[in-house]
Amino acid sequence: MSDYLLQHVNVNVDDLDRAVAFYRDVLGLPLDPTPDQGFRSQFFRCGPNQQIHMNEIEDSHQFRGHFCVWVPDFAAVFHRVKAAGAIDIQPWGRVRKLPSGSMQMFVRDPAGNLIEIGSARDAVVDPKLFTDELVEPRPGVYRMAPGQTRGEGRHETP
Repeated sequence: MSDYLLQHVNVNVDDLDRAVAFYRDVLGLPLDPTPDQGFRSQFFRCGPNQQIHMNEIEDSHQFRGHFCVWVPDFAAVFHRVKAAGAIDIQPWGRVRKLPSGSMQMFVRDPAGNLIEIGSARDAVVDPKLFTDELVEPRPGVYRMAPGQTRGEGRHETP
């Protein structure tokens, strides 16, 4: 067991108000007290000892680089991010149930940051979710051969 813990992830955005609304209202993350840092920022709580630090600072974003947040109600978040048009299937494929039993999807915040949304392995998910066109109907993983680039992977079932 490691003594190392991930305390926070930093996310830069170009419009703090839009980004706060997305993380708070669409993803459902609670706000956390935020110190004055000399620029616009907002912290979010992710469990008892973790945070997301959001700064309104211009930045560039990777295509596949991301961080992951496990949510207590995957289906509820799925419906909110779908309604917001935020699900991005290009980097890592459609929403899926992994062979481990965890659910997985990738979404873009309003600034273009990629976020993986996951669930606990034993999370109950309504079977109707698997009839949505953005969801793989069978459990599996996203696979890419070495040297492949954007959008060239495929879903594989175990």
